[in-house]
Amino acid sequence: MKMTLIPQMAVKNCHPKGMQSATDTEYARIATEVATAMAKEKVDDIPVNGIRQMALNITMYFEDVIAGAGIWHGFTSKVKEMYGRQLPFYDIDEENYFDDEPNIEDVKFIVWYTMLEVHHGKIGNPENPILERLAIAAYNVLEQHYETVPVNESLKDYFQNPQFIDDFYKQRDALKWLYFSCYLTYIPRAIDFIYDRARQMAEAVHCPMDAAFYQVECLLAYTGKIGPLRLEPQEWMAAILRANGNDEAAQKVENQRQMDYRMYKIESTDDDRSMTFRDITGETFTVTADELNHPQDECYQRKGIVASFVEYDGAWHLNGGSSFGDDLKMFDEMAVDYEGHKIFQKAYDDMIKESKDTRLFYFADAAELKAFLLKHLPADENVEKNFQLPADQEHIVLYVPEKSTEDLQIFPDGALCVKDERNPYYNEKWSRNQALNFVLSISPEVQSCLISQHFLPDATINSSKGLERGNEIVQQNFDFLVRAVSSRL
Repeated sequence: MKMTLIPQMAVKNCHPKGMQSATDTEYARIATEVATAMAKEKVDDIPVNGIRQMALNITMYFEDVIAGAGIWHGFTSKVKEMYGRQLPFYDIDEENYFDDEPNIEDVKFIVWYTMLEVHHGKIGNPENPILERLAIAAYNVLEQHYETVPVNESLKDYFQNPQFIDDFYKQRDALKWLYFSCYLTYIPRAIDFIYDRARQMAEAVHCPMDAAFYQVECLLAYTGKIGPLRLEPQEWMAAILRANGNDEAAQKVENQRQMDYRMYKIESTDDDRSMTFRDITGETFTVTADELNHPQDECYQRKGIVASFVEYDGAWHLNGGSSFGDDLKMFDEMAVDYEGHKIFQKAYDDMIKESKDTRLFYFADAAELKAFLLKHLPADENVEKNFQLPADQEHIVLYVPEKSTEDLQIFPDGALCVKDERNPYYNEKWSRNQALNFVLSISPEVQSCLISQHFLPDATINSSKGLERGNEIVQQNFDFLVRAVSSRL
């Protein structure tokens, strides 16, 4: 496998926006050495670009640890908070694990996580001997440079003295960096994903493609679930800042709140040209003229705005673009839908109680599910007459969320995987083969519901040590495994 140089620009592109680093050339050289060492292991099913990406991620981890920037330390601190251990999968002797030095277990994890990207979400066994070989080859290069590699002072200062915290737009750029470029949390093929979302938005709200692209980018800085813990960018940034001892800054970032991109009614305008908006939930909030980019006079005569907003450090900010108008049809329809969902709250509460607080129900087919829903949900004669479900669905799981403003979720064939004493359709053989695929295909809240109640005990991955060991790896790391793999699908 022929390995080309990893350029300085590849290292620079992994850094936060606008950062100038004197060490980029040195780390690019190390990344090339790492890639060359890994390529010598001659792993056939990893393409050259895959080896290069692994090498770059490992080198950026090395730069982070040497600088004490806190990206990796923030991650391991969060893992310990959530799971009570330093890292998933690997037994670590904490007396010989050092936050300010490269660790072989860290490198093994980065190889495994990058492999998910290289193989488009295909789950590899973290104990695979091939991953061990690649990790050792990379780690040996890091060890050779540990005593002499320069510290990236710019990266260190960026998080230890976070000037971006005082400016909403600069801190949003930092969140975008986590989504697009940070070695641990970037989303593979993010541009393709954003393009698809932007195309849908441009068609839906009749706006130019470049405006839609920018809007989606701004939204994902707050709603994207990224990195091996599948957290929102502000949660990651808070963990990094806490790892640097900046608890106050971390809280400021973590506590910001986004309002979705949708229609808001203009409730009032003030003499200082600020505007007060009303959401479909009834909440009102005021945005200054500065934060609205000083709208033209005619905008103050309009009835509504399509936009997203973020409350940060006690003030509201426009998150992306905006469009003023007089047609409140969209707002009224959303408000009616929101209020309509609220009338189902008692029905939801009753169903959750009937489920013995599992929130799950199981049905042989669509006809049985339809009868259940019509019995439990308020509906007029017209709804009962016209209510339809796909007739060919079988072995169905129904999930009931806590709040009636959220939709019920239905999963055909899911009941074959769920081992619950209330589920007569559970099939152990089917579950052993399909449970992991099933749990990766459903929403995060249902994943959490099933995993926390140990309803998928047969889920397993391939292991050279046998089926039992493959099952142990999944069951001991289930929540983390699903989060990590989902972030790479």
